Amino acid sequence: RATGVELQSGNVLDGSLVILGLGVRANTQLAKDAGLTLGATGGILVNEFQQTSDPEIYAAGDVCEYLHGPSNIRMRVPLAGPANRAGRLAGQHAAVGNCQAMAPVQGTAIVRLFELTAAMTGVTVGNAERCGLTVQSVTVIAGQHAGYFPGATPITLKLVFEIGTGRVVGAQAIGKDGVDKRIDVIATAMQFGATVHDLGTLDLAYAPPYGSAKDPVHQAAFTASNHLSGWGLVIDADADLSGMQVIDVRTPGEVERVPLLECDGAVNIQVDELRSRLTELDDTRPTVVTCGVGIRGHVAQQILNQLGFENVRNLSGGATQRTRAIRAKRELS
Repeated sequence: RATGVELQSGNVLDGSLVILGLGVRANTQLAKDAGLTLGATGGILVNEFQQTSDPEIYAAGDVCEYLHGPSNIRMRVPLAGPANRAGRLAGQHAAVGNCQAMAPVQGTAIVRLFELTAAMTGVTVGNAERCGLTVQSVTVIAGQHAGYFPGATPITLKLVFEIGTGRVVGAQAIGKDGVDKRIDVIATAMQFGATVHDLGTLDLAYAPPYGSAKDPVHQAAFTASNHLSGWGLVIDADADLSGMQVIDVRTPGEVERVPLLECDGAVNIQVDELRSRLTELDDTRPTVVTCGVGIRGHVAQQILNQLGFENVRNLSGGATQRTRAIRAKRELS
């Protein structure tokens, strides 16, 4: 009977059920024996029509390398969607000699975890940095539809974008409902080279049972645009806050229920009291504001910006996301 999983670090993740979601590694030995060229990640190198180094031989699926859209690097992307599209394209080109070129692959995937759905497209922050991209991420926590309509549940959505250009290069989301829709919207926008500014202009279907007037996709895009503009700067949820002036604008009850992890000396001033308690703060120190999920933190940030505070950042995803991020870091370290 399983009792947990021991990591390479020696840490043990306790659990009574262990699920092994194992895929199959594509075998390239036949291609090697045939003298076909392999790419940097070990997959068969193909052109935009799925032709190998021998133009009479085509390859499609997990065995070959695709052009990865976010990084512009050829790599293996073992997913059924690209495999099926590449197979159709290869067959058409072999049969009639012309077809539409294979589009870059974003790497969009989804999985159901009991009551939750997790999905992603493009790259994570870590993947992006390994690919040589300079990126920033923002995290928003918002309902999958209007909160006043029964059945609203939160989606946590993380948007990854290039510093400077604002090009969207990835997104990850988890929640009970509506996750697939948000990731598919972002994946579609990425296919056409959208920036966070473009993402914020998307005209998405809205009615209370289906979404919000400001969809989670819009909220993430607005937060990213605010960061790039310089007047809505964010700081990562798991950032080292030592030496910073941290202002927690939640109620005392909220702070007691969900303490701000790894942050000693945070000042608890509710957002509505902020203007009347400025004498307790130092406007020259680097400052981080936080709340439950980031919305009140943004309001507090704008108040402090207007009052001349020099360097104010909003904790991305608030205390909720920091709790998750710090706990995950501890478990995996």
